[in-house]
Amino acid sequence: MMPHATIPPPLPCPRHVLVWGWIASIFSLSPHLLSMPPALSVGCLVVGLYWLWNVLGNHQRWFPGSYVQLFFLATSLLTIRITYGQWLGRETATAFLVTLAFLKMFELRRERDLFVLVLLGYFLLITQFFQSQSLLQTFYAIATATVSTLVLVLNHRSETPLKICWHQTGKTILQALPLTGIFFLLLPRLHAPLWTSPATAKQTITGLSESMQPGSISQLILSSKVVFRVRFLTPPPSPATMYWRGPVLWQLRGETWHSLAVPLSHPPPRPKHFGPGWIHEVTMEPNSLRYMFALEFPQAAPPGGQLSRDRQMVSLEPIDTAIRYTVISHPDFSKKPSFLELDKSWALALPGSGNARARRLAQTWRETFSHPEAIVRAGLDYFVANAFVYTLSPPLLAHDSIDGFLFDTRKGFCEHYAGAFTFLMRSAGVPARIVTGYQGGTLNPLGDHLTVRNSDAHAWTEAWLPDQGWVRIDPTAVVSPSRVETGIQEAIAREPGIPPSLNPKNGLLQQWRNVWDLADHRWNQIVLGFDAEKQMAFWSYLGWSQPESWELVVALLLATAAFPFIFSLLARVVKSASGSKDVTEVMYQKFCRKLARAGVARFPWEGALTFGERAGSLLPQNRTEILLIAKNCSELRYEKNTSPDKIHALDRRIRAFKPQGKQPGERDPLRAKTKTLEALPPNPRRGG
Repeated sequence: MMPHATIPPPLPCPRHVLVWGWIASIFSLSPHLLSMPPALSVGCLVVGLYWLWNVLGNHQRWFPGSYVQLFFLATSLLTIRITYGQWLGRETATAFLVTLAFLKMFELRRERDLFVLVLLGYFLLITQFFQSQSLLQTFYAIATATVSTLVLVLNHRSETPLKICWHQTGKTILQALPLTGIFFLLLPRLHAPLWTSPATAKQTITGLSESMQPGSISQLILSSKVVFRVRFLTPPPSPATMYWRGPVLWQLRGETWHSLAVPLSHPPPRPKHFGPGWIHEVTMEPNSLRYMFALEFPQAAPPGGQLSRDRQMVSLEPIDTAIRYTVISHPDFSKKPSFLELDKSWALALPGSGNARARRLAQTWRETFSHPEAIVRAGLDYFVANAFVYTLSPPLLAHDSIDGFLFDTRKGFCEHYAGAFTFLMRSAGVPARIVTGYQGGTLNPLGDHLTVRNSDAHAWTEAWLPDQGWVRIDPTAVVSPSRVETGIQEAIAREPGIPPSLNPKNGLLQQWRNVWDLADHRWNQIVLGFDAEKQMAFWSYLGWSQPESWELVVALLLATAAFPFIFSLLARVVKSASGSKDVTEVMYQKFCRKLARAGVARFPWEGALTFGERAGSLLPQNRTEILLIAKNCSELRYEKNTSPDKIHALDRRIRAFKPQGKQPGERDPLRAKTKTLEALPPNPRRGG
């Protein structure tokens, strides 16, 4: 028989505290479920829903025993090991902690268990920044931390009204913000992120990879995820010339193009540049790979990167956090380096069979034209003469997809045109390769920067011409000139079923999108870009020239220790300057204003009880309620330890208090006596 623990007594935590604890746990844990193994994520969700079902209903709770818990733990560990292929790593450790947090829900019996679960949620909240440090992720983390703090407040003050607990939680979060700023400015910055470790999941956040097949780029077009942003320090080029160079693909295996598995033979040449260059500052989002994008053609790689022979910039380390670099690119340079036989063999290599019709067409061009430029022109004319269509949703292609695209469907996206054109050129004896990257971008008028998204992904061909070297040939621009002249947005707008966020005709949504894009860009520049160099520059500007790391640590410790005293002193000064009153005094003043509107005004020398007696005599229909409120105000005003429940009850009573006015002709004897005294002549003996 399966062992299980004896059913414990009812949970000591109130139900509403457990419900808020469940909400806080789901907020902390749910982002990780998307990156965990599907089977494990489903199991965790089942455990979470089972806990909620137990909390909301009056059910007989089942708590698994030690053997059952060990079985669940072993199954989870085995699933994690099979999925990630190793025991150590960021994803492995995070998935294991998430699993432990959900299994902890099975043991939730006491307040201590809820406390441990919330603290574990705090820790897992930090691990969310392993995947993204965006502004949206930061807002989500703040919201999650607020709900988790509310659970801790409720756990200690379960009888306190929820409104007061929310007030205390918000006050705690706001008090922590100055200390957060102190840590941000003084904590020594590392030259590499603290969590830089080998990633187990080779995911490409940019969407591009070192391979391309029909449909791989068109799937990215409906994604509005930002890849990088650009600020031009010189006049920007026209949209038609904005080609952001990425991975270069040489090998065709089956239907898929791949980059070279081995580096080419020698480093890139140092070309002689012609014409003016474009100086631009690129802020890249994390892509978990090493691609660094720039306009064609970069003069040199920025610090931390290198330039390959394909003139593709590659980072020396995986880009796990947002980075910023400045690049100088030239639209043209001398492209006449020697063309090695090894490179030529790669640029002409084709599979031994397949796509026979495309091979025969290319062979006719080779026999007809003697110069490579004429063959290139014949290939482009073929696309124009046969009414090819540029579409995001081309028909599916079976075996020999290049033949099917060139002679049957004639509908495709940029990867179809680039792949088919490169195949034709190689078949005709012209060395060619595919370049993937991005084309164009969206100018944000609010921030005067260019935003490049996944939807701007593009592929084109480079052909080797004897007198010119590698030359960019974009067959997509021949079929659909608007794609490179006005950007992908116009082409997307013609497609059915596009998401509203990508529709350029949605003016209001585009304005909000520009605002958010600007805020996210500033977040990357000011917060995420606050590296060691900027930290030194900041303190040097304030007069602390080049502080050492140990000096920053000492200053951080001193500032943290002095923070409570400084905060308390400032709070007293602000309270004294603003003349603020305590909560009881504020509520009593509200009570007096209501009575004044009913015709009974309080004299400055009247205490709460005296005023209550007089107001009750003048308003007999509200006498009981007036005396009760006056008594409560007097008691709470002088109590040392005021209960939040009493304050909340008095606040509700005063809010609900609606006094009826005095009857016409009714006389206030105290006010009449006061007016009589004021009308008497001054008494010399009293000095007045």
